[in-house]
Amino acid sequence: MSYFFKYVSPSTGRQTIENCTLRWSTPPLLNDVFDMQFSFQLRLERQTIVDAFYKFVNVSCEEVNEDGEISNAIDACIDEMKIWSAESSNAILSQFVNDKILCLSDVPDSILMWSHYAQNHTGMVLRFTDQTTGNPLVRARRVRYLEQMPSLLDEEALSRKLAGCNVLDTRRIMDEVIYTKSSDWAYEREWRVYAGVGRSSNPYEDIPFNAVELNGVIFGVRMAEAEKRTLVALLRARYPHVELLQTKVRGDVFGLAVEQLDASK
Repeated sequence: MSYFFKYVSPSTGRQTIENCTLRWSTPPLLNDVFDMQFSFQLRLERQTIVDAFYKFVNVSCEEVNEDGEISNAIDACIDEMKIWSAESSNAILSQFVNDKILCLSDVPDSILMWSHYAQNHTGMVLRFTDQTTGNPLVRARRVRYLEQMPSLLDEEALSRKLAGCNVLDTRRIMDEVIYTKSSDWAYEREWRVYAGVGRSSNPYEDIPFNAVELNGVIFGVRMAEAEKRTLVALLRARYPHVELLQTKVRGDVFGLAVEQLDASK
């Protein structure tokens, strides 16, 4: 990505511009109650368990007579794994409660985003570039949107778990927690930067950014003219390199156009 977009209200936008800081938040402050706090699933169809076990021990199902003892053992494993999955999921998610993330989008003209995050089109969108030295945005990763909560184990890990091996892939699980959301949020086209616990235990941190990283500001169609004039003056004084843009309601479709701000304003 070359550009990332941050939808903000007028007050948050002004604070961001004045202080040259961006707010990194913890999961409890986000508007999605499942964000980094969903429960991992363990989808266990019995035949899948049986196939995974025999695959691990390198014996085909046809070669083994699944008598009552084997069947009972597999059922016991399933019950045990359900308990293990719930306990593991709770332990995993507790590690992320105080972690900080920065949420951005790759689209500047989403009608819903303008409505939800830019105070009903009265706010603005801040455009950031990742093409500067030491820019943390180069670590931004795209959020993936799923219909179902992800599974704690894939088939290979499942067979290893049945054989009593340690199976949790820490890197994969971290990625699942941080970068997975419900498909209901797909319209946001979110990218995020993960900072771990950050530099304090506070629920959020306002972190300074390099002024050259902000290279565009897009004003909402309903922003008050007095507010816009104040912000334009502030931007021209402190961020002379920033491109000033304006959204307009399109006449041909349900959509927004992003145009250059009239230089006389």
